[in-house]
Amino acid sequence: MDMVMLGYFGIVVMLVLSVLGMPMAYAMCVVASIGLSVTLGPVNAATQTMFVTWEQASNFSLMSIPLFIFMGTIAYHTNIVGNLFIAFRRWIGFLPGGLAAAGIMAAAAFGAVTGSTAAASATMASTVIPELEKAGYDKGLAAGAIAASGGLAAIIPPSVFLIIYAVLTDQSAGQMFIATIGPGLLVTALFSLYCIIRCYISPALGPTQPKSTWKERLECLPSAIPVMVTFGIVIGGIYGGLATPTEAAALGVVGVIIIAACMRRLNKKTLVSSFRDGATMSAAIFFLFIGGWLMSRFLVTTGTTRHMVDVFVGMKMSYTMLLMMMFVLFLILGCILESTSILVLTMPFMFPITQQYGVDPIWFGVFVTMMMVLAGISPPVGLNVFVVRGVCSHIPVMSIYRGAAPFIFIMCLSVLCICIWPEMVLAPVRNMMGP
Repeated sequence: MDMVMLGYFGIVVMLVLSVLGMPMAYAMCVVASIGLSVTLGPVNAATQTMFVTWEQASNFSLMSIPLFIFMGTIAYHTNIVGNLFIAFRRWIGFLPGGLAAAGIMAAAAFGAVTGSTAAASATMASTVIPELEKAGYDKGLAAGAIAASGGLAAIIPPSVFLIIYAVLTDQSAGQMFIATIGPGLLVTALFSLYCIIRCYISPALGPTQPKSTWKERLECLPSAIPVMVTFGIVIGGIYGGLATPTEAAALGVVGVIIIAACMRRLNKKTLVSSFRDGATMSAAIFFLFIGGWLMSRFLVTTGTTRHMVDVFVGMKMSYTMLLMMMFVLFLILGCILESTSILVLTMPFMFPITQQYGVDPIWFGVFVTMMMVLAGISPPVGLNVFVVRGVCSHIPVMSIYRGAAPFIFIMCLSVLCICIWPEMVLAPVRNMMGP
């Protein structure tokens, strides 16, 4: 068999194994290990495997991932962000759909602490959905809104997705963080506005709530301080040139621990639970990363990556056609694969293609990350949908997908916005980080 065709055959086998239920990390490791053994021999394949594993385990930039995840698990177990929903509720809960909008804004705020879409979806589902149901909200709308808003953790810095992209493409994670602030706020606003307009048109979907007094609104403002402080430490440290993303993540962990201790919510149980959950999520991501790098080595060795780039460049597509092709590709992959897997799998060959067409790497990172948010709520996989379903088992999966459908459209609209106005992404980077 031709070496290039062997690479394509490996991709097909990997996708088949994934569809049949094998975790993507396992599928990539199995296919890549066998493929490298065939192409390089067992001894060289084993050497490559050990080298890649050590290379990824010792990558300084990747060290920020477990730190950001740990920061989020501490915030979750100490309920630092638990009062945010109450705060947003008191300010906008009286509007039609105001409670759902408050949940979306709270999810965005939690995303600024955790960086994990699954953690944000699970936390908001357990905190917000019971309150929405108690207030008489439609179950589909409530679950769909929370499933969609959980994905905001990917485009609200700090974000694990952005770090992974930065490492895979050798870009600045700090610049990626700055670039996503505008799109993150845009998507949050559009999600919230949809809930308000939808419930204004159909009041039965989201009954209005009693208006809080100004005293009640002002009393809840201090609950936002921990999140603001944490966000300021991370982003301020990077923007100010005081710390790298990894160093900022470490400072963020220390900040969250100090805040939790001052709030008297830190104890042995919460620390153990935070370490356990953080280690579990970090191990899963690192294993996926190692599998992705092994798969990349296999495809490079067979010449498949180079062939993909040559094919796409040879098609001589326009810039607009390239963007449309990437949109469709990520949309299709989002229907069958988990978002992190898509990122690790596609970047080794997709990124070089975009560079041949002159696509800005920072902008492309934001584009890809927003497509990953879309993948998180796209049927039939939709990881965030199943996370919400796992927390709220009484809500049917199809009801969640129906509730999430309008948010899929909104995400597509948001992606279109950054395609038409790329300065929304690039201008803050130039203004805040320099050229």
